[in-house]
Amino acid sequence: MDNNKEIYFQEVLKSKLLPAITFADASHALPVAEALLKAGLKVMEVPFRTNEAEKAITAIRNNFPEMKVGAGTLLKPEQIRQAIDAGAEFGLSPGFNPSVGRAALDHDFPFIPGVMTPSEIELSYEMGYSVLKLFPAGQVGGISFLNAMKGPYAQLNLKFIPMGGVNPGNIREYTGLKNVIAVGGSWLVTEKLMSEKNYEQIYQHVKEALELIG
Repeated sequence: MDNNKEIYFQEVLKSKLLPAITFADASHALPVAEALLKAGLKVMEVPFRTNEAEKAITAIRNNFPEMKVGAGTLLKPEQIRQAIDAGAEFGLSPGFNPSVGRAALDHDFPFIPGVMTPSEIELSYEMGYSVLKLFPAGQVGGISFLNAMKGPYAQLNLKFIPMGGVNPGNIREYTGLKNVIAVGGSWLVTEKLMSEKNYEQIYQHVKEALELIG
């Protein structure tokens, strides 16, 4: 990864928290974004898991330009262009797909591929990526896995975003690791809370997580 993109992610993820928010209804996008900003968080991921994702990203970017919005679950090369057109400023994928990674490079789009093995870590790095999403973190060893990766990859200065199994009980331990740039997850903004329009609880979840990270 070029230095400009590394610096970009260091700035965007300085809070060390990246909530992944799947919108079944884009009408929740603005009140959710507002709750995050009120809690002090200026970055979020909107996975491309529903037809509402692009609409939600565009609405947030148009109304809250200070919010950095990433498009997640990008599984096909053409989704890179779709994410950019929607207004996303960076992208993520759950796995390492070379065609998606190359598409992101072709569009000069800041991108974080997903990995879960040393081979995928090395292939991602060879393609130019040094900020990687560890998914599913809990299932592949979580903190112990990340500790094991420190030695062999210290020379590459890799940074990970563990997602999957991160929660208030382990968030501090994860963010205390030197090779973790941020943690992510969907527990902060659940479908239930959105359907109930319980934006105050979303605010509380985010505020408490930021306090735990310190």
